[in-house]
Amino acid sequence: MAKDWNQSYNKEDNSELRKLQLTILDIVKLFADICEKHDLRYFMVGGTMLGAARHQGFIPWDDDIDMGMPREDYERFLTIVEDELPEGYEFLNYKINPEYKRYFSRIVDTNVEIHNASNSKEIIENAWIDIFPHDGMPKTKIGQRFHFWRLAGLRLLYHMSCFDELVNLNRPGRPKYQQMIINFLHKTKLGHNLNTIKLMKKIEKGLCKYSFDEADTVVSFFGAYMSREIIKKSILGDLPYYSFEDTKLRGVEQYDELLTHLYGDWRTPPSDADKDKHNIKAIVYKDERGA
Repeated sequence: MAKDWNQSYNKEDNSELRKLQLTILDIVKLFADICEKHDLRYFMVGGTMLGAARHQGFIPWDDDIDMGMPREDYERFLTIVEDELPEGYEFLNYKINPEYKRYFSRIVDTNVEIHNASNSKEIIENAWIDIFPHDGMPKTKIGQRFHFWRLAGLRLLYHMSCFDELVNLNRPGRPKYQQMIINFLHKTKLGHNLNTIKLMKKIEKGLCKYSFDEADTVVSFFGAYMSREIIKKSILGDLPYYSFEDTKLRGVEQYDELLTHLYGDWRTPPSDADKDKHNIKAIVYKDERGA
C-alpha cells in the first residue's frame, strides 16, 4: 500500500534516513566508476571525508555526499558524464541546464524526490551527490587573500541572486558576520534581480586563472567553509582509497591535517544542536508511488 505523500519526513526514524543514504551511496558508486573508467582524479571532501575517517561511511545523521575534483578533471568529466549515466540518473550543471543555479555540479537519482525546507523557499530536489571543482591559487599569501576575497564579493552577489532557493538558513557553525548577512538578506530580499548565470560565469573566469596542476595551494571556492577551503595541495597526496560503507572511495591522504583545519577536534561528534543536516520534510520514492 502506497504511503501518504503528504506526511512529514520523520527525523527520528533512522530507517528513513538510512534508506536515503543507501540511495545516495548508489549514486556515488556510479560517479566513482565513471571516474575510474576515464582515469579522472576525484576525492571525498568535507563531511564525506570526515565520515570515512570517523565512521568508515556516512556520518550517522548525514544526508548527502560531497566529492571534489581538480578543475582539469572536472572539465573533462562534464564532457563525459551524460553519455555514461544509466536511465534514472541525471547530471546537473549550469552550463548544461540554465534552470540549475548551483555553481557546483550534481548527479541525481530522478526516482527520488526530496522536499527540502532548509531555505527561505521549500524546494523539491532529486536525491543527489555534490561535485566541487578545485582550483589553483596564487603563489603568495597576499596574492591568495586578494584573489579569494575579490571573488568572494562576487560570490556574495551570486548568493543574493538566488537566496530564497539556495541559501541554507539552518546550517550550524556559521561565523557571526555570515549569519548577520544572511538575516539581512532574508528580510530585505536585496539583490534578487541579479543575473545568477552571468555571476557564475564571471566567478569561473576568475577561478580558472590559476591551474590546479601548477599550483602549490588550491581551493574549493564554493565549499561551505569559505577561506578554510584554501589548503596546501600536498595535503591531497596520492588520493588513496578509504572504506566507505560497502565500497571504497578515494580521499585525501593527509586527512587528519585537513579535518583538523576544517573542524578542529573532528574525532569528537558534535552536540545535536551543531549537527549539520538538511531540513527534510518528505521523501518520495517513485517506485513506491506506483509510477
